[in-house]
Amino acid sequence: MTEIEIEFAKVKTCEDARKLFPVTENFTYLDNAHYSQYSLETRRRLIEAVDGFTFHNKNLSLVNYQTAERLRKKCAELIHSETEDVFLTSSTTHGLNVFANGIELSAGDTVVFADSEFPAVAYPWMNQEKMRGIKYKMIPSDKGKIKIKDIEDTIKSVNAKVLTISSVEFLGFRNDLKTISEICKENNCYFVVDAIQSIGACPTYVDEYNVDFLSAGSQKWMMSPAGVGFAYIPKNIREKVKPSYVATTSINYDFKNFLNYDFTFRDDAIVYENSTLNCLGMIGLECAVELFLKLGVENIFNHILNLQDLFIKEVKNTNFIIESDLEPIHRSNILIFSHKDKELNEKVQKDLEAKKIFIALREGYLRLSAHLFNNEEEIVKLTHALKEY
Repeated sequence: MTEIEIEFAKVKTCEDARKLFPVTENFTYLDNAHYSQYSLETRRRLIEAVDGFTFHNKNLSLVNYQTAERLRKKCAELIHSETEDVFLTSSTTHGLNVFANGIELSAGDTVVFADSEFPAVAYPWMNQEKMRGIKYKMIPSDKGKIKIKDIEDTIKSVNAKVLTISSVEFLGFRNDLKTISEICKENNCYFVVDAIQSIGACPTYVDEYNVDFLSAGSQKWMMSPAGVGFAYIPKNIREKVKPSYVATTSINYDFKNFLNYDFTFRDDAIVYENSTLNCLGMIGLECAVELFLKLGVENIFNHILNLQDLFIKEVKNTNFIIESDLEPIHRSNILIFSHKDKELNEKVQKDLEAKKIFIALREGYLRLSAHLFNNEEEIVKLTHALKEY
């Protein structure tokens, strides 16, 4: 084993994991809701794979198949589902489109989503209006915060067939998925979750939440190459979502007799996958998911909340105010804040960047998104810079 492999094997805490992220040596990177950095072990595995395809006769089909098999199993463990209910995608949006394109709906049926959702949630349904006359209605929100009553009232007012909602909104509001699921079930409404802003940082229990469909991508909290992701769809929902893209792997094909065109779909969620998956993306994602499972997502989430608590304490009595909902049910891995003069936020973000402190500016607000490799020293560095205003 290499030194890096040994370090990875020994990881038990977030402090241990930090040693695997050299980005921390040169930058204060607190923008994981945008994209996240790779670990040294992820880098090692990717280089090993590239070298295998460059200097050796590595069998791509075999590597793809074996990696995908392991990755589906680990992703299922991460969200507490059965492996047969997980399939691999190219992105969160890819997964959401699988559902939108395949679900059995009729012209005039209505779907709902919040008016503050990231476009990846909205556009697949807007496209369905053009393609087959499905209508959409937006749920009102305030600074990205969505009230349960508004969700319920909107679903009932239009007899909605589908609700699509982010587990954590890109402005940081964490939705109460369990309560929302109950509302959906009471109103015969499919419950679809965009989980890109939560997987890897917030505990996710699809069994407990009774989710009908969930999709997530790799480049943000899952700390791996863009262009890969996974989705969850249980058997009772698969029966109602037709594959809108059919690949060789969607079929129970005979590897030794490709010309035996027996058009019989698989029974598991793999039926929705594209044929040749993103090999390097899967290798990177598998490494990240292994790290989450080693640390425990509950522990990662608590680590992030502790860093947020320190930030909140440090900016008290300054010119900055917390905009996020701090109720435990709605607290997330993303914290939104603002200068009292909101017009200054863009300048603040640019000034911090010049000091190699990275946070985001979204919809006019400053967004802090620390991850497992961040520590208190970095939070103090950020708050000291903010206190200059």
